[in-house]
Amino acid sequence: MSQARRYTPRDMDTLAAALGPLIARIEELERSEKPWSLGFEEVRGLLSVDTTTFHRHVYAAQQAGNRLVGLDSVGGRFSQENVGELVSLLELFCGLGVEGPLERAGIFFSHPEQLEIMGAFLGMVGESLARPRLEEGEFSAMLATFGSFERARRVYREEYFPLEQLVEEAVRRYCAPRSFGLPELARANVRRLLEFFFRKHVLEAESLFAPLYERLHEQAVREGYAERPRQPRGEGRGGDQRIDEPTPAVRARHLLGLEAGALDLRRLKSRYKLLMKIYHPDLNPQGLRRCQEINAAYALLLSGLAGA
Repeated sequence: MSQARRYTPRDMDTLAAALGPLIARIEELERSEKPWSLGFEEVRGLLSVDTTTFHRHVYAAQQAGNRLVGLDSVGGRFSQENVGELVSLLELFCGLGVEGPLERAGIFFSHPEQLEIMGAFLGMVGESLARPRLEEGEFSAMLATFGSFERARRVYREEYFPLEQLVEEAVRRYCAPRSFGLPELARANVRRLLEFFFRKHVLEAESLFAPLYERLHEQAVREGYAERPRQPRGEGRGGDQRIDEPTPAVRARHLLGLEAGALDLRRLKSRYKLLMKIYHPDLNPQGLRRCQEINAAYALLLSGLAGA
């Protein structure tokens, strides 16, 4: 079987027309207030492909090593839970441009758009970290109540930096300037993606809120609930010379390769997207740890820009 066709912008109207019945069917099912679900044969009918041609293409894709499309899918169903498999199937018959119409509908988000969604969330984290004031009295009361820095800082973060609220605001921020064909489904899918990133540890509260935890740790040290870590010593006179530790912002710039030059939002976003194309676990199975570090550094530098 020949490779899936790549559509040019001039072809997009043709592609949208080919996918129109399928998207309309998903919209109809969503309006029934039940999660959409399409059977294998129903997808074939919506694409107006005869049974023989349909099965021949699916078999050829399976023989070619396509892990998402195969004859074992016959009789199965597609839903939001396995929408990636549906996209792979649609590409066999409609070409490699199917992601565009599905994105505009809000059914599926390509990898670049997933980075935009994650960036919207990290922007919210950055803005929250830019708040200059700690509720020291509240944290002091938490330390006294729990008698543990670890537990107090967790409760403080959950109280003043609730992830659920940050996720919802990121969903709103991402979706607001975009006109989706299925806006409610789009918002739900953006939310699902952010929750997925947390489940897969691409996003981690521990690393994202490290600057906050450092400020809380300083207060806990002052009040006797934590100890200050020992400073490394250099090998100057008497071996007693302290090594100057770089600030978190300097470390973040170094991690993102932005040591030189003025930092602005456009430059920061561009560098972030470039690094995520290299280290995102979907593209690099060995990149998870680096991806976490990049996300934390990006949020920290965003907080600096927001507080400037």
